[in-house]
Amino acid sequence: MEAVRQAMSNLGPDGSPSDIQKFIKEQFDVEMTANMISSYKSTLRGKAGLGGKKRKRGRPRKIDVVAAATTVAVKPHTVSSHDSVPWKDLRTIKDIAGRIGKKNLRDLVDFLD
Repeated sequence: MEAVRQAMSNLGPDGSPSDIQKFIKEQFDVEMTANMISSYKSTLRGKAGLGGKKRKRGRPRKIDVVAAATTVAVKPHTVSSHDSVPWKDLRTIKDIAGRIGKKNLRDLVDFLD
């Protein structure tokens, strides 16, 4: 692990396992697999508080349009002296579009129409 630590200090924490492998072979004359280097690198980054990238696993969840329409509570629009849509309502619509997607929002509007 010390060889990987020294390679990371010379090549930087974002050095690829193949670059680290070459460095270790040249400097220490030691053969090390890329998987082992990656494992050591992850351990060292974790101890340094650098951690890995967080990824969402799996495919995105598809939301049923009708179910989304029943679960989203929107306050009824109050009639004002001018015929405009309040910003709060527009933000709510944008939030819904972000959760269910633009196509599903169109389907929802068609369903309500």
